[in-house]
Amino acid sequence: MAKAINHKERKREIRATSLKLFARHGFNAVNFGMIASECGVARTLLYTYFKDKRTIFNEAINEATSSIADKYHEVMRSGQTAGAKLRQLCTAVFALLYDNRDFLCVIVDFLSEYQRKGKVPIENIMRHTVGMRRIIHSLVVEGRHKGEFDTALNINSATSLVYSLFEAAILRITISGGAKISDSIDSLDTLLLTFKARAN
Repeated sequence: MAKAINHKERKREIRATSLKLFARHGFNAVNFGMIASECGVARTLLYTYFKDKRTIFNEAINEATSSIADKYHEVMRSGQTAGAKLRQLCTAVFALLYDNRDFLCVIVDFLSEYQRKGKVPIENIMRHTVGMRRIIHSLVVEGRHKGEFDTALNINSATSLVYSLFEAAILRITISGGAKISDSIDSLDTLLLTFKARAN
């Protein structure tokens, strides 16, 4: 009797294998033939799951960002202070980054290629980047409004500083072999301490 195929799992495996290939060879150097060979399936089978390699890339981005969106909604319903919500959300983003090195390498390579060609990064990456900055911004505003963060805190600068921790983490993860999530969380905690309202 033939074994039932879990199409959702197979699609996930193809995507994971593709990201490894993109990370190893660069997005532009990989084609469907290479992906099929690495997955041990016929090239025609890949087309039943993905239209092209760009679709694989876009789905990986959407999967990663939807998990952050889920975490955001969970955090916002938690009733914690703004600082605690910001820390919890940032920690979840760090966990996603550190758990997906191959994917990060692909994104960095992809964006570098766009920069070399003088093009604007693809829309879904930009949309998620702007979305994350807005979330950070809203939590900083909330913290300052409720007196948890210093009233002199520049909201735009604070937002940029928090976001820059993600950029630093991405650089460490993709370039350095010894990147640790604890270092990123320590940097976040130090930064959040500087936001705190000072006692009179």
